[in-house]
Amino acid sequence: MSRPLQLRIILPDAAVPPRPIRGIDVPAADGRLTVLPGHQPLIAALVAGIATVTTLDNKRESWRISAGALQVEGDSAILLVTEAALEGEQVESGE
Repeated sequence: MSRPLQLRIILPDAAVPPRPIRGIDVPAADGRLTVLPGHQPLIAALVAGIATVTTLDNKRESWRISAGALQVEGDSAILLVTEAALEGEQVESGE
């Protein structure tokens, strides 16, 4: 099995602690984009919608995100958004 991705979700005034994941599917400007371990480096513009994270134990988490960007390099995936919410929890900027 390849190394897991290290996901970081960064907001203007906060950050979700980094953690290993199996993959992430995001609403990119050109359509849905799925990133798995070993993906080529990229920077993608995101639109508001649902990002689906697959955890190491194959559970799926749905995150409602604002528009932003996704950067992938090596085994790191960085989600840069102004708002993100997971299953009723709210993590957003202080603006």
